[in-house]
Amino acid sequence: MEAKGSTLLKVVGYIFVILGILALCIQIGGLISDDIIGTVQSNVIGQMFIIDSGSLAVGMLVSVVEMAAGYMAVKMSSNLLYAKTLMYYGIGLVIIFVIEALFYLGANQNISWWPYVIVLVLSVLYIVGAYMNVKNAKR
Repeated sequence: MEAKGSTLLKVVGYIFVILGILALCIQIGGLISDDIIGTVQSNVIGQMFIIDSGSLAVGMLVSVVEMAAGYMAVKMSSNLLYAKTLMYYGIGLVIIFVIEALFYLGANQNISWWPYVIVLVLSVLYIVGAYMNVKNAKR
C-alpha cells in the first residue's frame, strides 16, 4: 500500500527535475553567450556581461538544488521513514526560491514573478505531499 502523499510527491518531483534541467541548460547557454560577448566587446559593456555571469551562476546553483530535491521526492516518496525529511526539503525549497527572487529583484529591479509563483506553488505541493505522508506514518 502506497502512502497517501507519494503520488503527489512523485509528480512534483518529476516536474522539479524537468524544470531544473531546463533552467540549468538555459543558464549554461546564457553564461557561455555572456562570456563570449564580454570577451569580444573588451569595454565597459563587455564587463557588464561578465558581471551578469555571477547571477547566472546563482541560478545554476538553485537549479541543481531543485533537481536534487525533485530526485529525492521521486526516490523517497513511498518510504514513510523519509516523510519528515521531505517536508524539510520542501520548506528549504520555499526559502531558496524566495531568496533567489529577492536576489534577482535586487540585481535587476524588475523581474517576472510568474516563474517564482509557479515554483513556490510546486514547493507548497511538495510540502503538502510530505505532510500527507507524515500523517500517514503516525497511524
